[in-house]
Amino acid sequence: MGKVRRLPQNVIQHIAAGEVVERPASVVKELIENSIDAGARHIYVNIVAGGKKRIEVRDDGSGIDPEDVPIIFERYTTSKIEDVDDLYSISTLGFRGEALSSIALVSKVTLETSTGNNGIKYIIEGGKEKSSDLISLPKGTRIVVENLFYNTPARRKFLKSDAYERNLAIDWARKYALIYPDISFIVDADGENVFVTPGSGDLREVSEVIFEKPVDPVYLEVSNPPISMRGLLDRGRLYSDRKREVLSINGRVIRSHILQKVVEDVVSKVIGDKGFPFIIMDLRLPSNYIDVNIHPAKLEIKILDESKIYSEVYNAIYGTLMGREVTYTEVMPKATVTPTVKDEEEVISYEQKALIPVTEEEKEDIFPLEPLGQYLNTFIVCTSSKGIYLVDQHVAHERVLFDSFGEIRGLPQFLLEPKYVEVYNVPYELLELIVNNLNQIGFECDVGGPDSIVIRAIPSFLKNVDIDTALNDYLESKDLDINNLKREVACKSAVKLGDRLSLEEMRELLEKLSKVKNYRFCPHGRPIIIELIDRDSAFRKFGR
Repeated sequence: MGKVRRLPQNVIQHIAAGEVVERPASVVKELIENSIDAGARHIYVNIVAGGKKRIEVRDDGSGIDPEDVPIIFERYTTSKIEDVDDLYSISTLGFRGEALSSIALVSKVTLETSTGNNGIKYIIEGGKEKSSDLISLPKGTRIVVENLFYNTPARRKFLKSDAYERNLAIDWARKYALIYPDISFIVDADGENVFVTPGSGDLREVSEVIFEKPVDPVYLEVSNPPISMRGLLDRGRLYSDRKREVLSINGRVIRSHILQKVVEDVVSKVIGDKGFPFIIMDLRLPSNYIDVNIHPAKLEIKILDESKIYSEVYNAIYGTLMGREVTYTEVMPKATVTPTVKDEEEVISYEQKALIPVTEEEKEDIFPLEPLGQYLNTFIVCTSSKGIYLVDQHVAHERVLFDSFGEIRGLPQFLLEPKYVEVYNVPYELLELIVNNLNQIGFECDVGGPDSIVIRAIPSFLKNVDIDTALNDYLESKDLDINNLKREVACKSAVKLGDRLSLEEMRELLEKLSKVKNYRFCPHGRPIIIELIDRDSAFRKFGR
């Protein structure tokens, strides 16, 4: 008797469901995409227990006709395509007719929807209809998914902790909120609000809600047929991971090696290659340039002419960053992301904003540095076995002081008299937060009154701190993160441009600089050191 057999239909369905619904985040992604396709202007997402217990997505989109509701939970039912040709001209995020049927097969789903006339409440569990009732509802759709994978315990046991699954699910909501800034998103999890976006269409405003305020933002607004793009890039810093890279094609958040590579290649040339960028970008391509029908969960897109798209996108981003008119020049993808710099070019123009720690091997290439003197009482001219360098004395000292906040430095130094710093129009709760942050970084202080902070001691490594200016700049920045406080205090305590230093003071500063995690850039992202000429170039220029 033969061993090959046809699988039962229920087994086939569960295999298919597993391809589309891997975890709670998959459900959140699919339901948000449905809401976007429905033309929603407001989308509400609620996640309970990482989405294992409950996921709710509610929108004010077009809604679903009551007579269509039972059909949408059947596999391969969709309103978005009719024949094979439609697969190559897809303009919606959903099109397969697999998502809802897959979700309903492994959970209990409650759907409430209305097109503005009659509404319907429909409950389906494990792929089987439980109830269907006509109800009165405003236009829109609400879907509640409960007890995900309740009937497939083998799948459920592979899920990770509630916190882990929650973060993955929230991440999809964040990405779509960034790609669709004209839609207002409200996201709650376990009874707490995670974020709210205004739906104003201002990408910078949304990015500040989702991540943080960009340091040096530039809008990516390019229309250069056959491509166009919209987005935001922060030229002010780089990061140690790709969490702030949000890339989409035709409004679909996807994984694309070529898109990721072109973004990182051009950023490495213009900003630096010591980290990953803060970039939100939606690339628009003609439908015949891409194939979205290659992944069950629509997480990947095939670009039919990758080299052409690489060049188009590279030129578009590069031209925008450099303030030039966008023109087409064929660019080959680089094998590595390492910018080359000619002798006559300033190295700093390529890396001036990176904030990523350097390795000990990189330090050994430069240090120890021996000071020769000052230039304009601002820059320390110094040498090493590798070449001749300029060090900005202010930002070098700022970096040393900033890193000192993370070290144990003994008892603080008490002031002869307490110092009162006046801060006006600041709520008492905010004063308490500032005092708490100051105490955490080595100060001893208290709230001194409704408009003041009293400081009794300062960290022992600070010698000449302008605490009044530091605190007022800290408040004006509206960024009350403790690291920002460290940056402001370090900046206002460091030696200034124009301060005359002895050779011994220069030597001591350079020695301390050699021990910090990142000797190249200050906490604000400004360059600390530049190479004037390396040893080999010096010999070559003199014909030796």
